[in-house]
Amino acid sequence: MVAARLDADGEADAARFRALADPLRRRILERLVAAPASAGELARSLGLPRVNVTHHLGVLAAAGLVDQRQRQAAVRPEALTRLRRYFDVALTIAAIGSADGLPPVANVTQS
Repeated sequence: MVAARLDADGEADAARFRALADPLRRRILERLVAAPASAGELARSLGLPRVNVTHHLGVLAAAGLVDQRQRQAAVRPEALTRLRRYFDVALTIAAIGSADGLPPVANVTQS
């Protein structure tokens, strides 16, 4: 039951975590949190080649973290909310587990 709560949307969560594993994609996402931007604007503000930014935006979009419309990329707040819920549940389970002798979250999420 505990594992089911953490893994309700496991594949989508895994794609989001893989997308955020790259520090450059995290920088791009952090920049987009402030305001939507085009690949060119992101490339200039981050000092990166546009082709690299375009590739990373594609990965973020495929993971459902950003929308790309009319040459603008924007953060999808619902995707970030989903990640926050994942960690809220994990932290709650960890707190309860450490107090009640339940297995650590690492054991629950690895099964």
